[in-house]
Amino acid sequence: MRSLYAGHDLELFLVIAIATILIVRAALAATGWPQLGGGKIHFAHLLWGGLGMLIALVIFMTMRGRLWQLLAMLSAGIGFGLFIDELGKFITSDNDYFFQPAVAVIYLVFVALFLVGLAIVRGLPLSPQAALVNALGLAQEAAMRELDEAEHAEALTLLALCDQSDPMVRDLSQLLAGTLSSGKGPPRLYLRLKARLRAFYESLLHRRWFKAVLVGWFVLIAVGGLLAGVLVAAAAVAGQSNSLELDFWTVGGVVSSAVAGALVVVGLVRWRRSRLAAYRWFERALLVTIFITEFFIFYENQLTAAFGLVIVLITYATIRLMIGEEQTREESRRLPEPAASP
Repeated sequence: MRSLYAGHDLELFLVIAIATILIVRAALAATGWPQLGGGKIHFAHLLWGGLGMLIALVIFMTMRGRLWQLLAMLSAGIGFGLFIDELGKFITSDNDYFFQPAVAVIYLVFVALFLVGLAIVRGLPLSPQAALVNALGLAQEAAMRELDEAEHAEALTLLALCDQSDPMVRDLSQLLAGTLSSGKGPPRLYLRLKARLRAFYESLLHRRWFKAVLVGWFVLIAVGGLLAGVLVAAAAVAGQSNSLELDFWTVGGVVSSAVAGALVVVGLVRWRRSRLAAYRWFERALLVTIFITEFFIFYENQLTAAFGLVIVLITYATIRLMIGEEQTREESRRLPEPAASP
């Protein structure tokens, strides 16, 4: 049985690992490739990566709760990024960190991990029993902390997928309903901040300038990616590829940018029917940019690419937040209205 958060967590792990690689390479290039240690001693950041993954393993084995799981995933992503960034040293006889094909190998590793994660999520759908197990997990969270409205809606949605004749489902439904109406006092700082963030998002949805800015930003991404692809294709057809220095890395960056632009166009078409569907297509475009385009860009110029990566990561985090809020809104609309009290 897979976790309800499997797709989200695997995706976030890969994004954190890739961002770690790109940020580390940009920082090393900016500081002149320093060496930690002296003389024959050198603390390779592969070792720090191993430490990060070890910390993640210890947390996974010893702690309970969604917050600890997210912290472990953050440590694992940073650790794996630091670890695999030094792949070039271990596939060359002279320990060459700058071995150029290593970037392509790293890229293939991440693509393979992404495909494996996709196969797990799609190959293991949420059966009634798996939905019950995940709902029990949210009940465990309720024993440790106060659940917010989105988590309650998620738990009730999972229970709706369960076998309603199962006595455990009925008992768990009553338990979760009790936690929703128990009134545990004023919400903690985390819940207050989350509620304010949700209210802020709701207010933005009713403002025309927000929609215009959001759509305009992604239109700019789409036009830039598609225009670059068209220009390169036209140059190749006209036989001017040599003047543009169209090597493997340049073509790879341009093609991946064009693919991301095409995904944005699909999202813009879906905008009128469903904001959630449009946001997911925007997210796919950003994942193509993070997984593929940024690797090619960093190969060409690591320092200037770091600034673009920051913008992409901020945009990705914003879209992830908006997807979460839209999912909560849709789940709330699908839930039956509570019965009136006598």
